[in-house]
Amino acid sequence: MKQKLTIIKVSGKIVENPDGLKTFVKEFASIDGLKLLIHSGANLATQVGERMNIKTRTIEDRPIVDEQTLKLLAMVYGGLVNKQIVALLQGRKLNALGITGADLNLVQSTRQGLAGHDLGLTGAVKNINTPTLVKLLEAGVIPVMAPLTHDGNCSLLFNETDALAAEIAKALAPRYDVTLIYCFERNGVLLNIDDEDSVVAVLRRTQYKNLREMDIIKDWFVNKLDNAFSAIDHGVKEVIITNAVNLSRPQLGTHIK
Repeated sequence: MKQKLTIIKVSGKIVENPDGLKTFVKEFASIDGLKLLIHSGANLATQVGERMNIKTRTIEDRPIVDEQTLKLLAMVYGGLVNKQIVALLQGRKLNALGITGADLNLVQSTRQGLAGHDLGLTGAVKNINTPTLVKLLEAGVIPVMAPLTHDGNCSLLFNETDALAAEIAKALAPRYDVTLIYCFERNGVLLNIDDEDSVVAVLRRTQYKNLREMDIIKDWFVNKLDNAFSAIDHGVKEVIITNAVNLSRPQLGTHIK
């Protein structure tokens, strides 16, 4: 029987809110078994960039990562945000290790565009160093990963966090019983964006297609759900989309089947 592994991607809006982050860490600490955390931090990077006169440009909510923007993202994601999370986890006696995908050659990527647009130094996962991740996990380490990878040719790349989490989950699924959780500020996939009680408890592919055609699910959330279904297709046991306050209650949120 495979050992259980929970992979959690936490959104920037949770990470950047001090109270929200403390709640998240408390909930995260209560989850049993092996754990791996991938975090965002976009709004904070934008705020720091404004003070440094570095303006982040986007296409369809995806950043265009030039050299100055990459330096900013590496500083904020790989430095400040990553180590704040590690410190909070250590305070709860969790043996956390703050890393990026470039460390230990964990994630190698290639440059990625978007529908004919150049996203600059944005990466799409090419290879994951599964044996090294397994060694970390089985040594009792909780990897806390910032979404920075490398291209094998001495350059850093910035990766979209939902896709990175899904790719890592897929790579580890042959070894572990993997649950992937997308944790953000909403209770799950909502039929009515203004009603937190309108959560879709179980979302199957046919219903997802129908909701997209009805324009109920759109914009950046399509990317999240596309990655969720891709993870299921590649052996991940379950994907859950939920709020940070419900993280330790897996029966809540939206379950991707």
